[in-house]
Amino acid sequence: MTYDRKKQLIQKAAIARKQLGIDDEAYRALLSSRFGKSSSTKLSIAQLADLLNLYIEKYGWKPTPSKTAKPTPTQQKGKGYQGEFIKLDVRDPLGPQKRYALALAKMLGWKLSGLDTRCKTQFGVERFQWIRKQGHMQVLINDMVTRCQKRGIDPTPQS
Repeated sequence: MTYDRKKQLIQKAAIARKQLGIDDEAYRALLSSRFGKSSSTKLSIAQLADLLNLYIEKYGWKPTPSKTAKPTPTQQKGKGYQGEFIKLDVRDPLGPQKRYALALAKMLGWKLSGLDTRCKTQFGVERFQWIRKQGHMQVLINDMVTRCQKRGIDPTPQS
């Protein structure tokens, strides 16, 4: 584990050095004067972290996530939709109610990811479109209608 972390920091320091345009001679002089070492592979994890902080504070380097890196769970939140669009199965018996719920969500200014979060916490269903119980849909729609009425929004379906 420690070896992997050190390897990651060495790679990150090399990327930063390249992005900052620090040549080999200046880099070695920096390592020697600051840490008494000639190579980043000889630095400890704490020293590597210090080197990265130096790049950020003194040289203004801004770390950016890799384009090929997998997103963290917080970055994934709300992903999976093509914009604000979902496809409902035409055979779903709750389809008309789901379409009405989606219209209410739009009136309320809710995002689909927020609707998913609500369904997950309230009903234990990961995605809104996966709701299969009539009771869950009724609870959701009744609450959304009440919220619309409190905001002065007409919740009746528009033809």
